[in-house]
Amino acid sequence: MNLRPFSHLLLKSSAIAITVTAAISGQAYAQTATPGQREIIREQVNPQTEDALKPWLGGNWQLGAIGRVSSNPYRGADSVDPGALPVLAYDAERLHVALDGIDAKVWKNDFASVSVLGGLRMEPFDSDDSSYLNGLEERDMAFEAGIGGSLRLWRGEFRANYLTDLNDAYGGHEIDVGYYLPTNYEKFRFNVGGGVTWQSEELVDYNVGVRRNEVRADRGFYAPDAAFIPHLDFSVTYPVTERFAVVGTSGVRFLPDEYTESSIIDEDYVLSAGLVLVYTF
Repeated sequence: MNLRPFSHLLLKSSAIAITVTAAISGQAYAQTATPGQREIIREQVNPQTEDALKPWLGGNWQLGAIGRVSSNPYRGADSVDPGALPVLAYDAERLHVALDGIDAKVWKNDFASVSVLGGLRMEPFDSDDSSYLNGLEERDMAFEAGIGGSLRLWRGEFRANYLTDLNDAYGGHEIDVGYYLPTNYEKFRFNVGGGVTWQSEELVDYNVGVRRNEVRADRGFYAPDAAFIPHLDFSVTYPVTERFAVVGTSGVRFLPDEYTESSIIDEDYVLSAGLVLVYTF
């Protein structure tokens, strides 16, 4: 199999995705969906035509917009963190390249798949958002890569993803596992599920740690351990036409002690919701 056309498309699309994403301000907790949930939403949105089933180059382009809102767990920051992002994506049976990352399925059958993943992690906070965050060192944006997998179990799908930091922005790792139940009712496509995210101590420190040179009277030194973050997720997709769809997402993340014991955190959960408008062509 000649992979040169695939490699050319992947490199070109990756450059577009990284360039556009880098110009957008983002927050770590302002995500519209977890990795497993995003994958199922993509399957629900994409039209399944003969051309779209060509593994690499027979896919569809998507254009649209995402509106999102989430609670902000950082001390003294606005309680609600709104935001908006464009949707720009290419989706084929085995290849997804978009602003939310890259997913190339290197192995796939009717029951399971294995993917190579890539993407960006935006800075977790802006030190100007709160007086309690002033003086914290600026966190760098992280370039991440890893591997993911899916397995059909019972009526749903088990999904797992591993990501690691490539540019030493935080020098750690993240693993997310979840189980999801996609269902249909008339034209509506629902997805209910949940799981847990494990973050290494380096990634937790990147998000909520306080280094010794950042200590002040109301902000003590804090070096957290690795953490497990449970999450519940829900989404609904409505195909308005064959090419245009509306997607609503919501979720909650339950922050563990490794997060809540930090002096810059004053919430023990994060609520999020999003609305996605997407046109496929």
